[in-house]
Amino acid sequence: MTSNKGFTLIEMIVSVFIITVGLVGVFSSITKYSQMTQEEKENFQAYYIAQEGIEIVKNMRDSNWVDIELNGTEGATWKDNLTSCASGCEADYDDTALTAWSSPGRFLYIDGGTGGNEMYKYIETPGTGDVKTLYKRKITISEVDTYELDIIVDIYWADKSIQLKENIYNWK
Repeated sequence: MTSNKGFTLIEMIVSVFIITVGLVGVFSSITKYSQMTQEEKENFQAYYIAQEGIEIVKNMRDSNWVDIELNGTEGATWKDNLTSCASGCEADYDDTALTAWSSPGRFLYIDGGTGGNEMYKYIETPGTGDVKTLYKRKITISEVDTYELDIIVDIYWADKSIQLKENIYNWK
């Protein structure tokens, strides 16, 4: 009776094939996971940039109320400078007015001069610390009635977009 103490060539080829298929599957999964993570990161940032657009408009509304109450500006209303954006506008965190949107829009930058805080801003001449993002923001405001404005913020990047909608009111 003879004893076989080794692998045959066919057994070796089959085992190498099985290991190779397993490794390719693992690496393919890692690549797909990495791509999905990047997409989710972009979607997450886009959502917060859209939310910031709504907050900018709310801040302008609140500033109108303060201006009316403190200065008694005659003829001023809570929606001053907000109803001219039916075709779209741009604004960033330190704007006091909305700028008309011109297609295809301008890219937002991360303002390098804000001490490490990520502030998204339109910058005509970027400095050394300013970082260009993938995102463009379009704010559209339409008047629903005397006491309500409809805000729609569209964020565009690469071949993707999201839209966030909120209504604001004159509750004073």
